[in-house]
Amino acid sequence: TRIRSVGAWFGDYADLPLADDPRIYVIPVGEDVLRAPSADDFSVRQWQVVDQAIPTPFPIGSDDLDDFGWNPLKDTLSGSQTDLRRYGRIRAFHFSEPFDDSQVTSDSRLIGRSVWNRKWMVIIPGGTFLNDPVSGLDTFIHGPLVPGGGGVRDGHGVSDIRIFFKTYAYSGL
Repeated sequence: TRIRSVGAWFGDYADLPLADDPRIYVIPVGEDVLRAPSADDFSVRQWQVVDQAIPTPFPIGSDDLDDFGWNPLKDTLSGSQTDLRRYGRIRAFHFSEPFDDSQVTSDSRLIGRSVWNRKWMVIIPGGTFLNDPVSGLDTFIHGPLVPGGGGVRDGHGVSDIRIFFKTYAYSGL
């Protein structure tokens, strides 16, 4: 089963004095797992995926092929061969009933990855909530400041973080 799109929602976020469209990162950090396609014993295959950027090749001319000193790895690729691609941020929405799965993001690096990953990491940058990232995270977790409370928060931050995957799969043989 592979990922087609992913969405994120924060419970009780709409009541907080934070930015209307926060951004988060959803990153697979564990091993991807898939069932072996021809095994009848439900065995699985596991591997660690490194999402590398493949350099764009330059056009090759006939003069290049005739040049004795021409090296295809050195002379035809732009950029480094070891650059890692970065995951893009996705928008997190305010959760409310009924659930709206049309808010999923389908333009992320997760497309085509296995849903069955051993470990996922969600990064929530405080700077997407407020100009002051520390205050933004404190409000997100512990709620807004109580007026006249001397820095005390009301304890009503986000109650839930929901991650939703739309997936696809191909049937076996």
